[in-house]
Amino acid sequence: MRITYEIKGVFMTVMFFKKFTKSIGSWALFLLVFFTVSQAQALTVDYTLDNIVQDNGRQLTGTFTWTYDPGDFEGGTGLFSELSIPSTIRPIDQLNISFDIANSIEFSLAANLNNVQIDVSLFFLTPLTPTQSATLDLTRSKFEVFDPGGAVGVFVSGTISPVLSVVPLPASLPLFGSGLAALGFIGWRRKKKTDITA
Repeated sequence: MRITYEIKGVFMTVMFFKKFTKSIGSWALFLLVFFTVSQAQALTVDYTLDNIVQDNGRQLTGTFTWTYDPGDFEGGTGLFSELSIPSTIRPIDQLNISFDIANSIEFSLAANLNNVQIDVSLFFLTPLTPTQSATLDLTRSKFEVFDPGGAVGVFVSGTISPVLSVVPLPASLPLFGSGLAALGFIGWRRKKKTDITA
């Protein structure tokens, strides 16, 4: 009785490997797709501050990069590479920059300094997206800069625009294509062999 179970177990194992080798192409395709998708990286979008003009005629300029995971644009992080705020010479590293990518960007001074204040709020009429600009809400956007002179007021124009660039071909795409071609060739050879033996 015990020998029968052992023989049956060996038979089941052999059948499993036989089915496995027939479906190896399916497994290879699954693994290739799985590893290609699992290698997805964070996406980035560069933005420019376009024509953001204060009511005193001076212009705020800058560019920043927004980095986010696919499917979570609003949960990303922003980093300014250039920023020029009129009436101050403070570098970017001395500022607190707060991003609410759907609603606003706000700048303030990181440290308490005597007689120095920087508060700039840029509110949007529509949320920023990876492909569409956001126009400033001119009724809510404002600035207060005292460093050491002063300027207080509102903005009269401005948009924040994505810099659209060419998306490079992912490095895994040619590998994926060659894997599919190899699987197709293997399937064609198997079919040809079964046609010859039949």
